[in-house]
Amino acid sequence: MGRIPSWILGLILWIGAAEKPPVLLRVHLQAPEGAKGTVTVPVTLLNPPETIAIRNIPEVSEKDIQSVRSMADGTVVVEFDDFGKTKLEVATNTGRGLILVVIVNGRVVYAPRIDTNLTRGALALPAGSIFPLEIEALNDARNKERAQKLKEM
Repeated sequence: MGRIPSWILGLILWIGAAEKPPVLLRVHLQAPEGAKGTVTVPVTLLNPPETIAIRNIPEVSEKDIQSVRSMADGTVVVEFDDFGKTKLEVATNTGRGLILVVIVNGRVVYAPRIDTNLTRGALALPAGSIFPLEIEALNDARNKERAQKLKEM
């Protein structure tokens, strides 16, 4: 076994110190059948297995997040800022009976049928739907954004 060249070791350390890639969290509304003028994207749901069309523009995204936390039972609570809260409320009010699809980094993590209007600006996601590193990255991104806004004031 030979020694690892110093430039490879430096590269490994540099990669390890690199900024974490952003976490994408998007909440989409199922596109109603026959929706005209709406650009849709097919998505495959796992439970029950079916393919549905969703609107390609999310109702809320990681840009609208206030905070993300994991509860003692593993449930992940995503709280949205005031703008996100309003958008989520409108989406769940107008989308009653449709499926709300939560996608994290390209994987569907939750897809309930909307049966109530979400007015508190928060979504409770099943345990394990968002990994601890993703929760950390979402909160870090939000904190950096807040710090940048404070600097600009």
